[in-house]
Amino acid sequence: MTTLSVLLVTGAAIDPPSAGNLDREGGGVTVINVPPQFSGFRIRTQDGLNYIDVVVSDYNSWSDIFRVEVAIENDLQAPIADVTFQQYPDNATLQRQPQFTEPVGSFLVRSLSSATYSATGQSIPERTEMRVTFVMSPVNGKWLSVTATDLGGLTAFAQVEYSAGFLGRLPTVNSWILVAVALTFSVVLVAARVRRDRIGG
Repeated sequence: MTTLSVLLVTGAAIDPPSAGNLDREGGGVTVINVPPQFSGFRIRTQDGLNYIDVVVSDYNSWSDIFRVEVAIENDLQAPIADVTFQQYPDNATLQRQPQFTEPVGSFLVRSLSSATYSATGQSIPERTEMRVTFVMSPVNGKWLSVTATDLGGLTAFAQVEYSAGFLGRLPTVNSWILVAVALTFSVVLVAARVRRDRIGG
């Protein structure tokens, strides 16, 4: 199994509040609406499928995350695939009805895709992070973008360019460029690595 791991953090980021600043039960760490951020991003292949793991954090709580979208485009930036995870029917109906949809393409494997979070955790990551895993059949493309949107309409955006094709044939470190932008924040690439898992490792 081949794994590509990318860790994203904000450059002019909000410092994580201390545990003493937690202000609402079952919620996040601040009542001021702040944009979501990417805590992690990974692409891995397994059994002929591609797993795109996106970890989004929102200091207003993971429940403030409205939608996570992954889009794949060709070299002309024409859409090839577009998959989304959405927690609520709209940003006014606050009863969770999580679902995966695929506005463009037919690559999403819904039965294996998932969104996980902690409903009872008290640590800052447990109260603010959600991991969304999109499982897709192989699709060739040049650009992959990830957009996270909160209930207030604030967004985080990241884009990856692959020069050697995308999904199913992961490139080497030198063949891709990561460009990431979050609303009012600069997202910087702090770590990237290509790792070949070894049996027993």
